[in-house]
Amino acid sequence: MRHVELGVFMPVGSNGFLMSKAAPQYQPSFALHREIAQTAEDLGLDYLFSMGKWMGFGGATDFWKETIEPISMAPALAAATSRIKIFATINPLLYKPAVAAKILATIDGISGGRFGINIVTGNTLEEVEQLGVVPEGYTDYRYQYADEWISLIKLLWSQDRTTFEGRFFQVANCVSDPKPVQRPAIQIVSAGLSGEGLAFGVKHSDYQFVGGEPNVMQRLREASAGRDTPLKAATNLMLIFGKTDEEAAAKLDTLIAERDHEALDNLIASFERDNRGSYKVRTDYLRDPRVIGFGNGTPVTGTPKTVAAKLASMITTSGLDAIQFTFIDFVEDLKIFGTESVPELRRLLLDQGVRLSDTLAK
Repeated sequence: MRHVELGVFMPVGSNGFLMSKAAPQYQPSFALHREIAQTAEDLGLDYLFSMGKWMGFGGATDFWKETIEPISMAPALAAATSRIKIFATINPLLYKPAVAAKILATIDGISGGRFGINIVTGNTLEEVEQLGVVPEGYTDYRYQYADEWISLIKLLWSQDRTTFEGRFFQVANCVSDPKPVQRPAIQIVSAGLSGEGLAFGVKHSDYQFVGGEPNVMQRLREASAGRDTPLKAATNLMLIFGKTDEEAAAKLDTLIAERDHEALDNLIASFERDNRGSYKVRTDYLRDPRVIGFGNGTPVTGTPKTVAAKLASMITTSGLDAIQFTFIDFVEDLKIFGTESVPELRRLLLDQGVRLSDTLAK
């Protein structure tokens, strides 16, 4: 029976994921993230996922003006929870492999083996260019760079002493202890859907994000067919609840009517400056007039029961293995989802041979 994991896409940036003047306007804080994390764990969800962002996109809402750094937040979330998995985004340009190996193993120890990373190679490059860490010609070899980076880290996690002579990294007789709690390595997520990006995911990752590109699930399954373990397909999705289906649809209409067009145009322009592979897909998706932000997909609206029915249909037909959700109100809407939608979703999925985690409400 296929198992589907449910998670929360944590709002590490200002205003979460809604680029709309009608959305709640707030700055990220650890207090908010701790409350979301503990609520998600209490409701039985499987994981928390935090993106990495180093700049905002302006506009009337000053979208993502402030962002919380996910790697440094992860151990705090781990200490505030006891069961739920915690994924944090990391860019190989920002950490030498031997340093990253130690930091990531330390966080995995703090979490008791619940930690994972999402490896990004750009997204978007100007964010890291402003930090002064992008080598000349990086766009032509970023996946080779990331491959060597994580390959060396895995060696450091598996050997007592490591000597490595690569194109980008060299270490001699390097010691990295303690090792991660998870063996042989912590769980890894990646997102690239170009040929190189997908090959990287097949080689190194446990989860691969998929977007709206045609035949992406078929490409993913074919590319990962020879693996010992399946490469799990994951996606993001926004949920909008109402007491009636009409009320929920009206909430979405209001958000769309008040879209922050300047911020959205700035985000699209940023992606187009690095327009290769999956970045082209993201640009096309963001131009959809019903899209109200980054990482939301086409929002699913309705009463909790309607949302459950729509999700059940999507899950059974798509072949997805994991979905992480965004909300207008990350605490109250999460509670509605966990207590009112999930039991109905579980019932509908069981009829289709798909199961949810036992920790979720029945």
